[in-house]
Amino acid sequence: MKDKPTLTQIADKAGVSIATVSRILNETGRVSPSTRQKVLQAIRELEYDTALTKTTPAYGAILVLVPDFVNPFYANIIDGIQQTARDNHFEAFLVQTKDTYPTPNHYLNLLKRGHFSGALWLSSTPPGELLTVIENQCPIVMCCEYPEDHSCSYVSIDDVTAAYRAVNYLISLGCKKIGFVNCSQKYKYARHRREGYLKALEHSGLRFNPEWYISIPSIDYTLAYSAILQTLNGDSLPDAFFTCSDVFAAATINAAQHLGIRVPDELSIIGFDNIEASRMTFPSITTIAQPNFQIGQQACAILVEKIRNPNLANRQILLNTELIIRDSTR
Repeated sequence: MKDKPTLTQIADKAGVSIATVSRILNETGRVSPSTRQKVLQAIRELEYDTALTKTTPAYGAILVLVPDFVNPFYANIIDGIQQTARDNHFEAFLVQTKDTYPTPNHYLNLLKRGHFSGALWLSSTPPGELLTVIENQCPIVMCCEYPEDHSCSYVSIDDVTAAYRAVNYLISLGCKKIGFVNCSQKYKYARHRREGYLKALEHSGLRFNPEWYISIPSIDYTLAYSAILQTLNGDSLPDAFFTCSDVFAAATINAAQHLGIRVPDELSIIGFDNIEASRMTFPSITTIAQPNFQIGQQACAILVEKIRNPNLANRQILLNTELIIRDSTR
């Protein structure tokens, strides 16, 4: 008997995201006529029964685990998750984890009490055994963060390449003493952005100076400002900073200005994430833009598909980033 085609197969054939296919099948959201035509053509060629989607009852609730509600980076991701969930008759419920992981039973009881059909994990990667236990009970999709030793589904970006590109841009501007403001190494993105930073320095024959490497435990403006101020008060000053967050970039700009260091004339700065605040600082922040909304959409669409088709293989997706040049680099 021929296997029923999946949303993933339709998306691949039409060259669009799963979320776009879902919007067309559920008749929600805006889609361009040309895109709609491509998806409908793929549906016909794959002989997908659209009645299956239209008669699917509401499945209930999705659990979304978020590190905190302070970091503005998560806002658009959550918007993408919630829109896609509602388009597919689910409701997303957010739980703040603070990146602490109790016993597996804690999460199993949470899933059971909330009648959750699946979970989206935005927090730092949990221990592999915890992921395995929960994955045996319900579908899981990692969002942004993902384990490097586990084959679960995830949607993220290539942080190594993005960081390498950002630092190379600073080098192309003539910067030779490039510092880095990073977050805790418990995060995959922090480890990978550090790797990209070091790789760019090495390929250009530039020296890594540990005095210019600042590690902050979390995305916290006040902590970053204090640490950067201390570094910029030292004897050996960098001529540029790459930061793993726009929050850290804003802290670097303000610390430099407090000390009378001109940005970008004396200190070029690149951030990461392209949050709304990156356009509000003076000067505005050159940054790496992530497709945050699309990350949330894709991750939720994959989770919905796994809920409806438990035997589907896991998927790993890396979306593209973009360097946005503004006024914080010379």
